[in-house]
This record gives sequence, C-alpha cells and structure tokens, in this order.
Amino acid sequence: MELDSILLNRKEKKLLKKIIFLSNRADHGLASTDLIKQQSEYDKYYFSQLRDFGLIGTHHLPEPNEKTHWRPENGTYVTDKGRHYKDWHWEHLRIFIYKSVMTPIVITLLTNLVLYLLEKHLK
Repeated sequence: MELDSILLNRKEKKLLKKIIFLSNRADHGLASTDLIKQQSEYDKYYFSQLRDFGLIGTHHLPEPNEKTHWRPENGTYVTDKGRHYKDWHWEHLRIFIYKSVMTPIVITLLTNLVLYLLEKHLK
C-alpha cells in the first residue's frame, strides 16, 4: 500500500511512535512483541492496521539457525515506510496547504491587480 493512501489516526500514530522507540533500543532493530503488548498504547486492532499498511512487520523464528545471527523470537520491526511516515505526512500537509491556501490567495491578488489596472486604464 502506498503512503499516499495511508492516513493514521492518533492512536495508530502513538503506537507506531512507541514501536519505533522500542525497536531503536532493541538489538538488531527487533522489539519483542510481548514487550509491545505490555505498553499502554498497544491495541490489537491498531497493531494489525500498522502491519497491514506495511509500516511494521513481525519476525518469527522457532529456533535460531546460528548463534551469531540470533534474533529474538516473535519480534516486531519497523519498515522504511514506517520510519519515514512522519516526514511524508508533513510533506503531504505542506503540499495540501500550498494548494488549498496559497493558490487561492495568489489568484485573488492577481485578479484584483488586473481589475485595478483595467479600471485605471479605462479612466
């Protein structure tokens, strides 16, 4: 799913922020899913929504293949889309404001200028 079609509500944003925080503190970028479930921001529905949007992912290994590449079982990681969602959101908001606010203001100013010049020229 593309970022253009993803709009998170307040609770999903808080949960994503918490998962990013926990995954940054964890080894290998994998936060324990059990630890995430203990957080006050956790809600099964919002967790599933973030996973369905592709902002987070889960990693399950029944047993480690090699001791040197061991990762915690039942871990949650943040994808690149999840890490950069906030940047994308602010850029999208800036474009929206430009289109919705600045464009009508500029058009109004230009229209008034043209009308003023026409009125002045016709006198």
